[in-house]
Amino acid sequence: MSQRDTLVHLFARRCGSTVGAILTCPLEVVKTQLQSPSVTLCISEVHLNTMAGATVNRVVSPGPIHCLKVILEKEGPRSLFRGLGHNLVGVAPSRAIYFVAYSNCKEKLNGVFDPDSTQVHMISAAMAGLLL
Repeated sequence: MSQRDTLVHLFARRCGSTVGAILTCPLEVVKTQLQSPSVTLCISEVHLNTMAGATVNRVVSPGPIHCLKVILEKEGPRSLFRGLGHNLVGVAPSRAIYFVAYSNCKEKLNGVFDPDSTQVHMISAAMAGLLL
């Protein structure tokens, strides 16, 4: 692989990682809210009537759709992209470096093992992972 091809792959992987991070950021925010010990933002209560006429409150675990609606209502659409900047600073470059290392290892190992065999893919992935 020439140096130009490496740079093109690096740029393409970085762009792909950036787009992936932007698209999945709202899901990450909802996931984080659902994992939070203080899920007061997303908790809803269900009132149950007993035979004696008293009411019992039961806390129901919120679902991701409900949590997404509550976040949008209370904080607005911009809140779905909290932490995106930090994610782009860390994830996009590391993914780009990983895939360039993977491609280079794969190219070199294709001469040692059967080209594009399972061994080539597994060893290339392991070497790229160790690099990071």
